[in-house]
Amino acid sequence: MKHIIKIVIAFSVLMAIQLKSQTPISLENAYEKAFKNNLNLKNGKLQIDYQEKIKKSYAVVEPLHVSGEIGQFASAYTDNKFSVSQTLRLPGFYNSQKQVLIEEWKSSVLNLDLQKWQLKREIALIYNELNYQNEKQKLLLKADSIYTNYYKRAELRLKKGESNILEKTTAENYRSQAEIQLANLKKDRETTLLQFNYLLNDETFYTNENSDFYQLSFINQDVKYAGNPVILKKLEQQKSIELAKLKAEKSKLLPTFSIGYNNSSMFGTGADDQFYNRSARFHSGMIGVGIPLFNGAQKSLIEGQKINQLIAENNYEVGSRNLKNQYSSLFSEYEKLKNETDYYKTKGLQNAETIFKTANRLYYEGEINYLEWSILTNQSLDIQNKNIDTQKMLNEKIIQLNNLTEE
Repeated sequence: MKHIIKIVIAFSVLMAIQLKSQTPISLENAYEKAFKNNLNLKNGKLQIDYQEKIKKSYAVVEPLHVSGEIGQFASAYTDNKFSVSQTLRLPGFYNSQKQVLIEEWKSSVLNLDLQKWQLKREIALIYNELNYQNEKQKLLLKADSIYTNYYKRAELRLKKGESNILEKTTAENYRSQAEIQLANLKKDRETTLLQFNYLLNDETFYTNENSDFYQLSFINQDVKYAGNPVILKKLEQQKSIELAKLKAEKSKLLPTFSIGYNNSSMFGTGADDQFYNRSARFHSGMIGVGIPLFNGAQKSLIEGQKINQLIAENNYEVGSRNLKNQYSSLFSEYEKLKNETDYYKTKGLQNAETIFKTANRLYYEGEINYLEWSILTNQSLDIQNKNIDTQKMLNEKIIQLNNLTEE
């Protein structure tokens, strides 16, 4: 138990050191690091290497059959015999097996592209989350500063007898809420940074650069969206694999050919009335054809593979329609969020600033009380908070839309 506690403490210390020594990195450089070091991508590259190595396995030939016999073959005398035979298939069989391996290798290459595509989206979303947390931190620090000053004034007013304990308690509660939210945000950011660096898988511990959270744009708007090329190529390749497998199963119905060689002794008098001693050897050759007469089982596999081919074709159609529906849905949400963020940029934030300044002026002039001031201040901060939250959601839709439309 003590050993486990030591490990946990050591891990916590290590994480604390890493979180303190953060190196800023741009989003594009984060992509490069992840493409180079990400563990899932390394597995994808190894899968390509594996498929490359087994490409030549299509040329597997059945084992050479060697046999020996000893006994009374042609007379009461004991003779010996050895035979060598080899079964071969037609070139069509080997070509069909080769094509399956080639198509599976192509699939592994496309699968790596798909993994990169998915990883890029995941990194972009996490990077946006880090930018969002930066903006939230700025707002919470602003709120903390406002309520700290408010608390100091309320405390001073209470000492002078100009207010009651309720004003001071209210101010203290607002300040405490801001401090709690800042502490929670710090913990959330630590978790997000760990997720970010797990994807990058580098010795250096990275954080996001101070990029513009409000300037992300939708690059490739497409009214006739047909689907993401990376996903569609992967689905198309699965159709090619199933077709190659179908041809490979059919090729198993092709006849096989056998060739053989026999070498035997014959001690005694042969059919030609000559006497042969044990050193005399006699030869013969053999050629045969294997015809798959009982092929019901193989035909059932062929029929099953035809269904797999239909499934692959159907999966392509389903995948294509899902992509189009996903694009339409995301674009609709994007338009709604874009309108909302445009409102905040043109009117909402200005209104929030006006509300806050006016509330402060009226409060200092004694025209409103602390309760009215706090309501107006919270309203101003709430508008700014909604602007940040809406921008985060808009950025997420933009990232997903850009991801769906890029090569």
